Amino acid sequence: MGCRAESLVNASLGRELLVLVLPALLMQIVQTAGWLGEAVFVSKLGKVELAAIGLVGELTWLLSTLTTIVTVSATTLVAQKWGAGDMAGVREFTKAAVQQAILFGLLASATWLLRDLIWQGMGAEPSVRRAAEFYLLIALASFPLMNLAASWGAAFRGIGDMRTPFFVSAIATSCHLLANALLTPIWGLKGAAAALAFSRIVALMAYALFIRKSPLNAATDKLVTWDGGYHRELLRLGIPAGAQNFFWAFGSVVFYSLLNRARDGTEAVAAFTAGIRVESVAFMIAMAFGMATQTIVGQSVGAGNWERGWQGTWLSTFWCVIVILPICAVLFFASGWLASYLSTDPTTYRYMAYYLKVAALAEPFWAISMTTGAALQGAGDTRTPALIAILTQWLFCIPLTYLLCVHKGHSPIVAWWLVGASGFLTGAVTAAAFVLFWRKRSNL
Repeated sequence: MGCRAESLVNASLGRELLVLVLPALLMQIVQTAGWLGEAVFVSKLGKVELAAIGLVGELTWLLSTLTTIVTVSATTLVAQKWGAGDMAGVREFTKAAVQQAILFGLLASATWLLRDLIWQGMGAEPSVRRAAEFYLLIALASFPLMNLAASWGAAFRGIGDMRTPFFVSAIATSCHLLANALLTPIWGLKGAAAALAFSRIVALMAYALFIRKSPLNAATDKLVTWDGGYHRELLRLGIPAGAQNFFWAFGSVVFYSLLNRARDGTEAVAAFTAGIRVESVAFMIAMAFGMATQTIVGQSVGAGNWERGWQGTWLSTFWCVIVILPICAVLFFASGWLASYLSTDPTTYRYMAYYLKVAALAEPFWAISMTTGAALQGAGDTRTPALIAILTQWLFCIPLTYLLCVHKGHSPIVAWWLVGASGFLTGAVTAAAFVLFWRKRSNL
């Protein structure tokens, strides 16, 4: 069931890309279905409960920085060792990633002690805070389980096995939706919390079964032994990726606050919220190609085959753009229809339709940034894509949105164009950085 992963360094690039992208894309779809499905069940309880899981979701997104530190570095380093045929290195980096995942998961759980400060900082209303309390407790208590499962998934991706993470996601998400259907109508938000914890336990148990039949098996032994060298290497690559995730998530919160303060703030926030969920169809595809690119490049670099990594990156980028272009065409030409389906308010409709048009133009550049950025990560450079993403958001998009939409009072449509321009800049600069990095390291 996808556990017998073999190095694909000597395989056809086209075949390798297909083998990696399809399960990665299916996994993204499955996870999105679980996320939306939970919202559907909770929405039947009322707007307070829906706002509560949204509030917890924002917090756990920030805490997922700790997950990113482990997963990005684990995938890269396991892939490089796998490509080099160093099975001892594969297992040691996997073991170190598991250890870090547990420790970072416990650190995330400890934020429960700071929940009152967090609620105040997020401006949560008392009714929402009361509703979210138990759900937050369960989400944080089960965070180490989620982190551990994520570290194993990263290791599987590193050895070129995308099918196992997909199977685990499908099993866990099915259990999540089934448990929500059974428990949420009876126990309310406590039922949704129980469903979340159940799905995370199932995911961990599934990985534990799969890993025993995989080349990663020995990595689960002697977890009490600690090798600082492997941990330092994981942190060296993981911390910049974690910083990118943190600043991106925090920047999203800031951007929302700016929209709230701009002209037609409520309508702008509603339009942006619905718009990015529609746009996420293209974003999921780009994420899948990014995962595949990181594995291809990591294995190629580990094998000393830099030319294959170069070719794989551009092949992945080409097909990623080709696949999302029809979706972009739908977003652009059917923007009015999509907006009318999601909103009956005229102002929200107008802003949403305009956002979808801008997103359609910018999405190919976001895709380029994700594949070439993943290639840099696979080659061991996590700082450059992190720095580019942070700077384009925090030095370009956010300050100009404040200046033009909040201070000057221009329409939120100006903010849409700034988001689109940020995508163009991120894609162009990341691709250029990839070319410069590759020429310097590989002499191509």
